[in-house]
Amino acid sequence: MSHLLPLVLATIPILPLLAGLAARTVGPVMAGRLVTMSAGVAAVCAVAAAGALALGGPVTARWAPWGDEAAFTFSIRLDALTAAMTVLVSLLGLVTLRFSRNYLAGDPGQARFFSWMSLTLASVLLLVLSGNLLLLLFAWIATSMGLHRLLLHYPDRAGAHFSARKKFVFSRLGDLCLAAALVMVYRQFGTWELDALFAEVAAGRTGGLIPVGLLLAGCAILKSAQLPFHSWLPDTMETPTPVSAFMHAGIINAGGFLLVRLSPLLMHSPGAMALLAVVGAVTAVFGSIVMLAQVNVKRALAYSTIAQMGFMILQCGLGAFSLAVIHILAHALYKAHAFLTSGSTVGALPRTAIPLSTRAIVIGLLGSFFVVMAVAGLGLGFAPQQSGSSAVFLAVLALALAYGLARAASAGGGKRLVLRAVTGAAFIAVVSLVLHGAAAWLFPDFPVSSPPGALIGFVAGVFVLLFLFQALLWRASHHEVGTRLYIHALNGFYLGTQANRLLGHLWPRHSTL
Repeated sequence: MSHLLPLVLATIPILPLLAGLAARTVGPVMAGRLVTMSAGVAAVCAVAAAGALALGGPVTARWAPWGDEAAFTFSIRLDALTAAMTVLVSLLGLVTLRFSRNYLAGDPGQARFFSWMSLTLASVLLLVLSGNLLLLLFAWIATSMGLHRLLLHYPDRAGAHFSARKKFVFSRLGDLCLAAALVMVYRQFGTWELDALFAEVAAGRTGGLIPVGLLLAGCAILKSAQLPFHSWLPDTMETPTPVSAFMHAGIINAGGFLLVRLSPLLMHSPGAMALLAVVGAVTAVFGSIVMLAQVNVKRALAYSTIAQMGFMILQCGLGAFSLAVIHILAHALYKAHAFLTSGSTVGALPRTAIPLSTRAIVIGLLGSFFVVMAVAGLGLGFAPQQSGSSAVFLAVLALALAYGLARAASAGGGKRLVLRAVTGAAFIAVVSLVLHGAAAWLFPDFPVSSPPGALIGFVAGVFVLLFLFQALLWRASHHEVGTRLYIHALNGFYLGTQANRLLGHLWPRHSTL
């Protein structure tokens, strides 16, 4: 297997690439079959590579067409992060492409759609496999350009053009940040290879990484739709649902993946870490609030993605990189399912607000505190290297469970319903803490940090305010202030409107891409 492993790794992105190029030359039905088959073989190869990693450990395969001393080589890196992300992306691509064959049946642009979907899948796979910074930058830009073409699948729709233009501007800013950071890294270390770069950092050569970390943080914030650059994501409703599923479940995670991949560099930029934590926490709360006011299913899911990406960026900012990877995997699977089944929610009964009394809120807080502490006391919680950020994540878990218990106590179901809610909260706490503990075991090579106490206090305070907002939300309809807040939240507090106005001045509507 060791001799075949480089070929298997190279096959993962090459097959979707070739299928995407060939899809334009055949009919729509054959194009769908071709790209789906290529994604399936890529997924099998990804699983095989993960098995090889478990048996033989990490490996980097290189092809140097211009000699070993050349600055650029085709390097493919296989480690725990690569294996997890490659399996995830390939499986998501397979499911999305298979779904697209039915979803776009009869669409005159099927072949073009399948071509760009397969090419974008190949770009994302190359991104997560890259062991060379130049190759990573190329795949990063190719992924963005492929998504851009998918957003314009219906070119006659003005909304599709405008949202694609907004995404294009933010993406190019992110590309500039990433390119500048990588150039600074090369000037500092004289290599584009990740293996050599990480070895230099481990040896203590960490000078000049503060501006590099800030540029990487800016790139991730732009890529993952963080405040105030988030408004392009909810505006992409004109794109077909399979694109939304793949974008929200896979491509949007690229910002977090970049931070985790280059975490050995990011750790030596405290300002960048603090920026990520603050922006991530504020974005998570913002997305959660605006999501509650949305009446469109896909827009609600878009703001849910913004909130989840904010929490993932927060985890990176607090140095919990292994938890961020677990979050990426879980969120991708959930969001792909949510988008691909979004049509079944049409006509479903809305979830009604339950009045939460002060007594129910106190019961929920006390109950969640004892549940989380009892479960954590069993030794299922955080590994020692995660202790710096464990307090804030335990607090967030306790607040989430407290809200659920408060709803159960106010639902009028009696003691039986409350007992079921406590049992469910204990189960959720066990699963959550087991996953947190397993994260350090699955990804032991990520660096760790101890966030400053003031930063942890700020993050905890932000989520306490979110809990109070959710607990008192049912009272909003009884007050004029609540009605105004609902209208503001429905419109995303007008941040998207301001971004649209600015874009309208910079890139008039009559211009074309």
